[in-house]
Amino acid sequence: MKIRLSVPRLRPALFALALLPAMIACAGEEQGHGAARAETVPGNAPDAQPQEWSLSGAILAGRHAFETGDDAMAAKLYGMILKETDGDPVTASRALAAMVGSGDFASAVELAAKLKQSGARTPLVPLVELADAAQRGDFKAARAALSAFGSDNISRVAKPMFGAWVALGEGKDEAAVLAELDALDAVNGLGGIAVMHRALILDHFGKGAEALPTLRQAAESGYGSARFIELYVDILHRQGDAAPARDYLTRLSADESGIAAAISDPLLERIAQPAPKGPVVEDARRGLAVAMFDLGSLLSSENVNEQAKILARLSLELKDDLDIARLLLGNLMQEGERWQDAIAMYRSIPAGSIYRWSAEISVADCQQKLKDTDGAIATLEGLVAARPNRMEAIVELGDLYRRDQRFTEAIATYDRVIAGIKEPATRDWTLFYARGVAHERAKQWEKAEPDFLKALDLSPDQPYVLNYLAYSWVERRERLDEALDMLHRAVDQRPEEGFIVDSLGWAYYQLGDFEQAVTYLERAVELQPTDPVLNDHLGDAYWRVGRKNEARFQWHRALSFEPEADLVKPIEDKLENGLGAAETPAAPATGN
Repeated sequence: MKIRLSVPRLRPALFALALLPAMIACAGEEQGHGAARAETVPGNAPDAQPQEWSLSGAILAGRHAFETGDDAMAAKLYGMILKETDGDPVTASRALAAMVGSGDFASAVELAAKLKQSGARTPLVPLVELADAAQRGDFKAARAALSAFGSDNISRVAKPMFGAWVALGEGKDEAAVLAELDALDAVNGLGGIAVMHRALILDHFGKGAEALPTLRQAAESGYGSARFIELYVDILHRQGDAAPARDYLTRLSADESGIAAAISDPLLERIAQPAPKGPVVEDARRGLAVAMFDLGSLLSSENVNEQAKILARLSLELKDDLDIARLLLGNLMQEGERWQDAIAMYRSIPAGSIYRWSAEISVADCQQKLKDTDGAIATLEGLVAARPNRMEAIVELGDLYRRDQRFTEAIATYDRVIAGIKEPATRDWTLFYARGVAHERAKQWEKAEPDFLKALDLSPDQPYVLNYLAYSWVERRERLDEALDMLHRAVDQRPEEGFIVDSLGWAYYQLGDFEQAVTYLERAVELQPTDPVLNDHLGDAYWRVGRKNEARFQWHRALSFEPEADLVKPIEDKLENGLGAAETPAAPATGN
C-alpha cells in the first residue's frame, strides 16, 4: 500500500496539461503592457527573435508555447507568423488569446481592430472591444461590442451580466440596470452570481440595505464563495451592521477550511476599522471587471480554463486592484504546471490583501514542485508566524517535513499547533492524522495509534484515517476483523482511489485469501498503474496463486517506476528467487 496524507487545500485540485514534445530549449522573455503580467522565466520558452525562425519552426514552436500556457512566447511567435502570412484566422485567434493571456492588452486591442476590419470571425474580438471601450469610458461602443456576442452558452451568461454594467455606464436608471440581469434567472446554477450583482447594483444606487435580506438568505443557505463572503461583509459594514458581520466571519473561521476561513481573519480586521464611504463598486467599469471575473471563476470551476484566463486578465485591465483575479490566474498557471509564472502572479497580490495568505500557501506548493524545499519551508514558516491560529500552513509545513523524511521536525511542527487547541473540533482530525503518520513513519507506533484513534473520534468515517490505521493493524497482525471492516468502509467511500483499494487487497493477502487479494490488487493497479508499491503487491499476489510469469512482470514494472530505496533490494531478490513458502495466515481477531 502506498500511504498518503490528504488534507484540505486552498487551491483547486491540480490537473496536468498534456505537454507537446519540446521543439526548442532557448530562453525567452516577456514584453507587453497591461496589469499583472507574469514574467516568463528563462528556460520556460524559446527565444523568438525573427531571424532565428523559419515559418514552419515558428508555427510548431508557437503551437507548443500556446498549448503549454506560455502566452508571452506564443504571442510573439504568432505575431511573427501573422506578419509572414495572410492572416490565417486560427493563428490570428490564437495570437489574440495569447496577447490577452500574457497581459499585453494594448497589442490585443490593436490586433482585434485589424481582425474586425478584415472580417475575421472570432468570439474574442468583441470581448476585447468591450473591455477596451469600458476602459475608455465609451459605453455606447461597449454596447455595440456586447451586441456582437454570439448565442453560445457562455454568451447567454455573459450578455446579461455584462449588460447590466454597460447599462449603468450608459446612464440608465436602477430599474433598467437591474432588468438586464433578469435573463440570468433562466440559467441553472447562477443564483448566487445573480444575487451578488443585484446587490452590487442596489448598493451602487445607495440601497445596500435592500440587498441585505437576499444576501443573508444566500449566506444562511450555505452559499460561500470568497467573492460572496467579501461582498456580504462589505455591505454589512457599510450599512453599520458590524455585529452580524463579526458573527458570520467568526463562524466561518471556526467551522470552515480553505479560502473561506483564510479570508475571515483579515476581514474581521477590516470591519474593526471605520467603513469606507461610497458603494462597494464605484462605477460601471469596475462593475464590468467584477462581472468578468465572476464569469471566469465560474468557467474555471468547469475546467474551461482558457476562457477563464482571458476573462481574469481582462478584469484586471478594468480594475487592477481586483486581487482575487490574480489569485485565479495564479491557480490557472499552477494547474498548467507553470510554477515560476504562478509564483510571480501570486506574489503580485499586495501584502495587505485578504488573499495574500492564501496565495502564499500556493506559492509554497509551487516551490516544492520546483524542488525548492528551503524556499517552501521559509514561506510556510512565515505563514505560521503570521497566522498561528490557522491550520493550513502548519499542516503543509509538517507535510513537507514528512515527505522529506524529516519526521522529528514534522512531529514538532504538528505539536506546535495541537498544543494550542483547547477543544479539538471536527476539522482538527487532519492534524492528529498528520501527526500520526509522522509518528508511524518514525517507528513510534505507541504514539501514532492514539493520534489515529483521536482523528477517527473527531471524524468517524474519514476514509484516509480508516485506511491508514486499518492497514497498519493488518501489517502488525492486530485487530484484523476490525481492520477488514474499516478497509471495506474506506473503499466504499473512495472506490476510485487505488492506494485505498490496495490496502483492502493487501489485507486479504495477509489473511491468506490470495484469490480475493488478486481481485482488489488488480483493481488498484488499474486505478494507479504507475505506482511501484501497488505493482509490487500485485506481483506478490500473482505468485501466491501460481501466476509466476505475471508476478515477475509486475515486479519488473515496480522497479521501472522508481520505488523508494528500501524497496529496491527486496523486489530484486524476488525477481531472482521468487517468494518463499507463504507464512501462516494471520487469523482474524475474535474480539474477546
